[in-house]
Amino acid sequence: MSDDPSGQHRPITEDRLLAMVNASGDAFWETDAQRRFVHLSDNMCRTMGYPREELLGRSVLEFMTPEYKAEIVRMAAQRATPENPLTHTAPLRHEGEFFRKDGSRVWIETVSVPVFDDDRQHLGYFGITRDVTERKRSEQALSEANRRLEEQLSQIQLLNARLHEQSIRDDLTGLHNRRHFVQQAEQALREARDRGAALSLVLMDIDHFKAVNDQHGHPTGDAALKAVGSMLAATVTPGQLAARLGGEEFAVLLPDTSQASALAQAEQWRATLANMTICADGAVLRLTALFGVASAPAQADALVALLKLADTRLYHAKALGRDRVVGA
Repeated sequence: MSDDPSGQHRPITEDRLLAMVNASGDAFWETDAQRRFVHLSDNMCRTMGYPREELLGRSVLEFMTPEYKAEIVRMAAQRATPENPLTHTAPLRHEGEFFRKDGSRVWIETVSVPVFDDDRQHLGYFGITRDVTERKRSEQALSEANRRLEEQLSQIQLLNARLHEQSIRDDLTGLHNRRHFVQQAEQALREARDRGAALSLVLMDIDHFKAVNDQHGHPTGDAALKAVGSMLAATVTPGQLAARLGGEEFAVLLPDTSQASALAQAEQWRATLANMTICADGAVLRLTALFGVASAPAQADALVALLKLADTRLYHAKALGRDRVVGA
């Protein structure tokens, strides 16, 4: 029994097939072995913006953008072997841009296959092409929007990092500030306690700093504080943390450092500062400082106790005549 409602068999003729393809909105074309057009559908002519007679006999590669042409040549080379340039006969899907007659570009998506005769002689290529310009424009617009968003996110992350860094730094010296120092010291002390490691703290106070401000003015005093901060920043080792606690008082946290090693390093800082000449606003300054050193867990188990002990030794150094290190 026939499936045709009319009761008559209607073979799919070439004209009917072409009409169906045209009605689908897709375009089709056929080239010879040199990729010269030998047949084009009406939709293909409309897509490219040329009358049929101006396309027949011309190579399809002639209308491709350089990027698209290079991609086609690359894909063809991948499919071929030296012995048989058409060894792979499966359909090939690709997309790229064509130049239209008016100079504009059209994005197309194509599925093409090589065509052979009964003797397996290569006759050319057959392809079905679809205009995907609007889709590509939407994709490009989305890609550009995503790119701008990524740039904005990157800028926000960079700004956040800068703000965070500013929030943990002393504005004048560039060393870490007291709040950050305390937070890091608490964490370092817990880690040292868990590992059974030593941790030392050095407090530093510049001698007679009030006299510097009174005699030379606060701008000169600020320059002196910056110089001391630069000296500490340049001499601390990786893992150590230097901070300005306030006024002329500084602190350095020394993880994995014994009391003896901390005393030796504090003595180096004392000597370095004593030998420095600081020039600011026409004034030439020679500064000294006193240092108090304490270690955990041997001498104190908590940060408050460690700070208090180092501070007590700092004042002991002051009572002994300044420009000195005290660790007991």
